[in-house]
Amino acid sequence: MTFYEAALMVLRTADRPLTTAEITDRVLAAGLITTVGKTPQATMSAVLYRALALDGELRRLAEPGSTRARRGTVRWSVGRPSTD
Repeated sequence: MTFYEAALMVLRTADRPLTTAEITDRVLAAGLITTVGKTPQATMSAVLYRALALDGELRRLAEPGSTRARRGTVRWSVGRPSTD
């Protein structure tokens, strides 16, 4: 299973949008992927950002701001964005 496939699996079962760190922790805890790299969270982040434009199901939610999102504010989900 790839990082991307594992992330989608975790996000589909999550009850709320998750940060990259939360996704990575859940994927590794569930044994969906194994990695020998030192930065699986960085790999997961890169995979999710790369797939964002290609996948109509993947959503990125961030606190609004005039520049880049602050660390830890980006949440990922699948399906429609919430309207709350």
